[in-house]
Amino acid sequence: MPDATSSLLTIARAVNETTDLTETLRLVCRELARLTLAETVAAYLVDAEGKEIRPVAAYHVPKHTLELLTKTALPLAAQGFAAGVFTAGHVVWSDDVQNDPRFAFPLFRVFPHRSGLIIPLAVDGAVTGAFYLVWWQERRDFPEGRVIVLETIGQLVGTLLKNAALGRVAEARRRAAEVAEERYRLLFDRNLAGVLWNHGDGRIIDCNESLARLLGYDSREEVLGHNVRDFYVDPSDREKVLAGIEPGGTVDGRELRWRRRDGTLVWLRVNLRATAEGWFEGILIDTSGEKRVAQAEREAAELRAVAMLAAATAHEINNPLAIVLGQLTLLERESPGNPRAAKIVAAAERIRDIVSRMTNIARVEASQHESANLPPMLDIRKSGDAPYR
Repeated sequence: MPDATSSLLTIARAVNETTDLTETLRLVCRELARLTLAETVAAYLVDAEGKEIRPVAAYHVPKHTLELLTKTALPLAAQGFAAGVFTAGHVVWSDDVQNDPRFAFPLFRVFPHRSGLIIPLAVDGAVTGAFYLVWWQERRDFPEGRVIVLETIGQLVGTLLKNAALGRVAEARRRAAEVAEERYRLLFDRNLAGVLWNHGDGRIIDCNESLARLLGYDSREEVLGHNVRDFYVDPSDREKVLAGIEPGGTVDGRELRWRRRDGTLVWLRVNLRATAEGWFEGILIDTSGEKRVAQAEREAAELRAVAMLAAATAHEINNPLAIVLGQLTLLERESPGNPRAAKIVAAAERIRDIVSRMTNIARVEASQHESANLPPMLDIRKSGDAPYR
């Protein structure tokens, strides 16, 4: 038998360098054929229920046997060698397979061959599969020393396969972790909301580009040199937000006022989480637009109130004003050329114009006056230039 050490090194390299299980087992089959001079070698694995062994890979299989051998599972209970191989974990061999009762399963008769040897594939004391070596015409026997070597190879291959499988799992998890990290980074970087990590003393650890833009900076790197306290309109607001937050605790929906790089005010809605390491993770949303909308709604409500009051007042004034204007017009006709009557009529007509404008108020305009001590007043002329809608 060729040098077993060289074969073990080749098998170990195949197991560790090949990621595909089927290809790994095929390479091991090839090396076992080289080591033992077997003409055909096949690898079988025990199914999940432990009831069958199923072909997985093979080397140098005759074409006329290939389709049947690769598709036929062998029930363990029907194999005469099951106790020796799959229970005791020993190599079993025969130099007269056709007449050996341990090989009485019909498949061994469909493709008659002279010698056969089964190497259990042992992992942690349990047999999870086997290699079947075939000599079609040659009668082969195996001294105890060679059998021990082959059993050792089966155990080593089992261990190598287990370790390689664990390595593949670890590699898959590493790649999955990298993908997850990349997805998180994309979420972090592309989140439209500002994302911020900072120490308990306020030093900024990291942030995303959205936060930098929100604060008026060109890049996140410009923000990283700051302390969050630099942005508070009222620095004491930070202590109020963090008061009583334990590690793992959260603060949701808190409103804060910060200043951008150019000093303009920005309103923020903040969700904050305290980490076990003493950091704070925050998501900040610019609500300045909402504040402007709310302010516009308040002003619209005030305008509607002023317009309704003006319309009601105008209605109350209109009736007596019409009577006054009628009487003044008669008085002017009875005293033609009377300057006092003309002034009174002009003043009444001006009142009528003011009342008409009061019914058409569409916006509120403050009147301009020179004295700073006077309170702001409604400019009826400007406010009533357009119809109210």
